[in-house]
Amino acid sequence: MKRNNIMPDGYNQKYIKGKGAKWCHLSYYSSITLSKRNLNVLIPYGYNEKKEYPVLYLLHGIGGDENEWKDAGVEYIISNLLAEHKIKEFITVMPNIRVRADDKANPEDIFTLGHFKAFDMSIEELEKNIMPFIENNFKIKKGRENTAVAGLSMGGREALYNGLARPGAFGYIGAFSPAYGIFSYTNNGITEEGLFTKEEFRLPDKYKDNTFLMIANGDNDMVTKEQAHQYHNVLMGNNTKHLYKIYIGGHDFTVWGKSLYEFVQHIFNV
Repeated sequence: MKRNNIMPDGYNQKYIKGKGAKWCHLSYYSSITLSKRNLNVLIPYGYNEKKEYPVLYLLHGIGGDENEWKDAGVEYIISNLLAEHKIKEFITVMPNIRVRADDKANPEDIFTLGHFKAFDMSIEELEKNIMPFIENNFKIKKGRENTAVAGLSMGGREALYNGLARPGAFGYIGAFSPAYGIFSYTNNGITEEGLFTKEEFRLPDKYKDNTFLMIANGDNDMVTKEQAHQYHNVLMGNNTKHLYKIYIGGHDFTVWGKSLYEFVQHIFNV
């Protein structure tokens, strides 16, 4: 575990040297919901259609949608690090991973099994619809070494699910304040069997040494509580190398912004 709570002033609030990223709000057709769905794409400053770019799929939380990560200042975090030559250029895709026809943020059934299962459908939505759409519409470097997935809270749960269930697709996995549900649990009157057993929650030997996996949490998170620490302990027990970070803060963007700032400095470095 590492503690690091020092970030440069304005890292998520303003551009350095005016070199800002470009937002694209797009729609694609989902073969699962049989409807059009929205996503945001953040294109780095100086995007060149003659080049190919790695891609980060960045997932929102239980009450959010494709716009939630804007609240973290994601465009400033990535653009500033790029201007400082601390990261490589990449495209960031922020989809709506509430995979159902009614995909609006903060729905009335937010804390129900049906709502949670809509998020778990992201594993199929990404593979069948979102990733092919991005590859067909942008200059994308293919291969796991050029593909990352990360998310906050419920999106952190789904990043772990997508990354560890499909390790051949993602070379970088980030879970920031990951939600309940990776293992069997009961919380707030909800019981789920879990997406993995503790024995399954590991990287296969083939990918142990060529995957960057990060779990982060706030030191005062009263929502997901000890889930991140539990996931960290199980990975340790399963001899799966990963970075575990604790930041000052709760279940909020003060933690998630710092988590993203750290995570993107580790990806696409091969």
